[in-house]
Amino acid sequence: MTRARAEGPPRPPLRAFLGPLRNATIILLWTHLFWSKCYAVGSTKGPSMLPTIGVSGEWVLISKFHTRGREIRVGDLVSFQHPYDGRDVGVLKRVIGMPGDFVLKDPTDFTGDMLQVPRGHMWVTGDNLPHSVDSRRYGPIPLAMVNGKILAKAERLWKWQWLRNPLFEGEP
Repeated sequence: MTRARAEGPPRPPLRAFLGPLRNATIILLWTHLFWSKCYAVGSTKGPSMLPTIGVSGEWVLISKFHTRGREIRVGDLVSFQHPYDGRDVGVLKRVIGMPGDFVLKDPTDFTGDMLQVPRGHMWVTGDNLPHSVDSRRYGPIPLAMVNGKILAKAERLWKWQWLRNPLFEGEP
């Protein structure tokens, strides 16, 4: 004797659920890949990059194609991991010196002390020197800590402004 199935709407086949689930998973994986390996958007906080970047509420577009210091030049804005904070805190500064360059240790102290940036490192400062904690405090930054290069900024997510390296403005 077989039991009769209770009356009700017919069950949709399992494929009806798996198709959209598969598509959503693929979109999610591609989105994750894009944000982790291509580009990211992050918010900013602090006065160290005034007047280039506002104190708070601005967003930046970070190119992940420049991680680990690839194709970074003096004058570029970079994002990197904080050298002493154990959390995954991002820092945004301007590159002043690359490996082998001679830089002033601290242009605000007027001593004229210089140092050579070690191999595999960069020297960074904020644009607003009196309010910036940077290489003057924690020394050269390993290029391996670079998360990316800052390409653009926005006060609102729909109004972006491209940032150019002031030392190479004539280049495309």
